[in-house]
Amino acid sequence: MIMQQNTDVKNWLDCSREWNGPDNDIAKLGSPGFWNKAWENRSDHTAKRLRPGRKERLISDLFGMLEEAGFQADGAHILDIGCGPGALSIPLARAGAKVTALDISSTALDFIRETADREGLSIEPVECSWWTADIDKLGFRNQFDLVVASMTPSIKDVKTFDRMRACSRKFCYYSGGVPGGREKLHKEIFRTILNQDPPQNQRGGSWFLYHFMYLYLCGFRPVVRIHKMNHRREAGWEEAADMAIRSLDRTGEFSDESKEKIRKYYRNAAVNGKCISRAGGYMGMMVWDERRSNQ
Repeated sequence: MIMQQNTDVKNWLDCSREWNGPDNDIAKLGSPGFWNKAWENRSDHTAKRLRPGRKERLISDLFGMLEEAGFQADGAHILDIGCGPGALSIPLARAGAKVTALDISSTALDFIRETADREGLSIEPVECSWWTADIDKLGFRNQFDLVVASMTPSIKDVKTFDRMRACSRKFCYYSGGVPGGREKLHKEIFRTILNQDPPQNQRGGSWFLYHFMYLYLCGFRPVVRIHKMNHRREAGWEEAADMAIRSLDRTGEFSDESKEKIRKYYRNAAVNGKCISRAGGYMGMMVWDERRSNQ
């Protein structure tokens, strides 16, 4: 039985590597400059990226999942990998946790640091790339009651996923894209605006699926939630175009000529300088206890 399980895991990881392809299509996501620019561009609404009420619902669902799994934030030591400007680090710290917030972006960490100082929260920012992190030199191995990695390319393969797990002495939480709405939006932009076929490989939409199946084949049974993320809002044509470009720019190299085509399309489609900006997709969330496997 154990031999069959090991074979299943190996075959699944081989499948994942073949489907996702080489890392060069996401190389820019390992650049501090890319993320610093991204957060600077959104500095005025960093804490308002979700519609009123939706952010609160997602946080509520997270705490509900953690409670269902047997975890309480108050007094816990938590590592948040790829924390961004603190979408989870800050609520967890407000709930009484001691949070180590790790990110490659100094701009995002500055936002967290300012919020923590202002509110008196226990958050320690760490500027580091998870792709190359040495968890033993950082003193992270088996040191955290909960390790969090939410919607971040920091966890890009089984190596970075297992590195996350190795830091936990109890629980892990992971969320990522599920194939669906965002891929549909990308295809529409490529076909309608750029007049070309969309890339066949949509790596980001597979991460949650592959990590879930990897855990399942290793004998874990995570608590799982799937969210549909759709919103529609009116925005200036420049902002709407920039949102589309940022979304696509994460999928790989995106030429200046293509970006200009998108801006021209949104400018011409605007009514009184405004466009309807749509975004959406599906997000998977899962929590598991590293101490409990059915192996």
